[in-house]
Formats: sequence, structure tokens, C-alpha cells
Amino acid sequence: MKFTAANGSVPKVAMYLRCYPRDTWQLATHQEALADYARRQLGVPEPIVFMDNGFSSRVPLPALGSLVSSVESGVYDVVLVVGLFAFSLDGGSAGKVVKRLQGAGCEVVEIPPPHMPQPACAHAV
Repeated sequence: MKFTAANGSVPKVAMYLRCYPRDTWQLATHQEALADYARRQLGVPEPIVFMDNGFSSRVPLPALGSLVSSVESGVYDVVLVVGLFAFSLDGGSAGKVVKRLQGAGCEVVEIPPPHMPQPACAHAV
């Protein structure tokens, strides 16, 4: 899957990460995985990181608010997430965020895609 911006140019890409409780490693593993997938599989430039580390989805999420505002201002064409749960643990609330981003012309991409089979653990019994 390759992405281009609406005008055919290279897309501007962001990633959104959230962990509660706070991840002392700043979600480094997820950041690296999303950035690598963006480059290798999607052919897009390094994503700009928006992170609400330590924020519950029950409180206002400042980085998410900034991301949504940026998307609505036309700054980003693609937002990468490790799952829609990053937006909210409530599926309805997460869906509203996705619809708002998509309504602003942004593609929301879960990496890995939710339909992608995950490898079985080699140590599973």
C-alpha cells in the first residue's frame, strides 16, 4: 500500500501514541515500529510523533487535540496508530475521532492492519 497526498505530492504523516499508565520508555518500541513500517511498507516519510504518555482516555488528551487541529488545518494527510484504542478505549469515542480525521481528508492507518494475521508465539504450548 502506497500513499500520496490529495494533490499527488508526498504525504505529510503523523503518528499518534498513547499509553496509560505512563510508559517510562516513551513508547520507543512502538515509535520505531511505526516509523519503520511507514518507510518500508507504505513508502511515506518519517512520521511526526504526537504522544499522550500517561493520559487516561477519560481525560482531555492534549496531543490528540493538537493532532486533530493540525489535520483539520491541512498539515497531515496520514495518521498512523497501533490501534484505534490509542484514541479511546471506548469504541464509539475512538470512531468519532477517526471520522473527524477522515472528514478532514486524512487517512487513518492501523499498523499492523487489524485483519493481518499475527505470527503465533514459537514458545506457546
